[in-house]
Amino acid sequence: MNLPVCLLALAAAFRLVDGDRRSARRIRFDTPGAILVTGGMLLTVHALVEAPDRGWGTARTIGELTTAALLLAAFVVNERRSRNPLAPLSIFRIKGLAAADATQLIAFAGFYSMFFFLTLYMQNVLGYSPVKAGAAYLPVTAGIALAAGVSARLFTRFGTRPVIVTGALAAAVGVYYLSRIPTDGSYPVDLLPGLLVMSVGLGAVFVGVTTAANAGVPPDKAGLAAGLLNTSTQLGAALGLAVFSAIATARTNHLLVGGSGEPAALTAGYQRALLACAVFLLAAAVIALRATHTRATPPGMTPPEPAQEPGDEHTARQAAG
Repeated sequence: MNLPVCLLALAAAFRLVDGDRRSARRIRFDTPGAILVTGGMLLTVHALVEAPDRGWGTARTIGELTTAALLLAAFVVNERRSRNPLAPLSIFRIKGLAAADATQLIAFAGFYSMFFFLTLYMQNVLGYSPVKAGAAYLPVTAGIALAAGVSARLFTRFGTRPVIVTGALAAAVGVYYLSRIPTDGSYPVDLLPGLLVMSVGLGAVFVGVTTAANAGVPPDKAGLAAGLLNTSTQLGAALGLAVFSAIATARTNHLLVGGSGEPAALTAGYQRALLACAVFLLAAAVIALRATHTRATPPGMTPPEPAQEPGDEHTARQAAG
């Protein structure tokens, strides 16, 4: 299903995005940096995803994580010495940028994992079909869209930081509600309320962090800032799934060994994982207190008209007369 969307986006890019044909001086590409960071990230994600099945204490998991750390450390050294670094470390001198990326990483560890475990709960415990489980998230789409639009308007009045923190707290409340799912749960009572509250928080966090992570970034570093934010999202998803899957599996296996039925054991594991997701979202709210605080309007949004004082209209008429 993604392929038609990608084709539409590609066609739209050629029609809507201005081409930059200015000639630029050719500079040496940072090939060593690209190889080091790509290898380090891939190995990190692979180790995190496979660790719950292999075991966190196995030699292979420890070896992969250690090698990944060495590759990323070598990448940092390379960036410091390179004349044309792939990711100039000076970008992190922009106030609040690192905190915004960290907020994205921790928050989306909770968000992505929440969708994963709720889907398993709906299919493995409640008996939903894949189509029915997917349809259950339709209200979430509406909530995210509504919250994103409202949040973008709130930036000019309150700034990004309060919006991100409030969104993360709201999402934590929604996910905590979802962590109380019962074995015989129903969609209107046990899922929908939590999903709606979570979706509002997700919309606020996504738009807020995206705006904060790009605030104050020079135009020639905008692509780098966007890449860092996207990397934070992907690492957060991998980290969350790895850690929370281990938590859920441990709880479920413990109950199965004790004689509990499979539905009850699975539900208990999902509950424990969702509770961990809520804790991560609370942590994201705390980290967001250090994120960039800007009143800038996100790209593509029209800033609201400034409010008029009571005497402004009369003054304007006098000037016109």
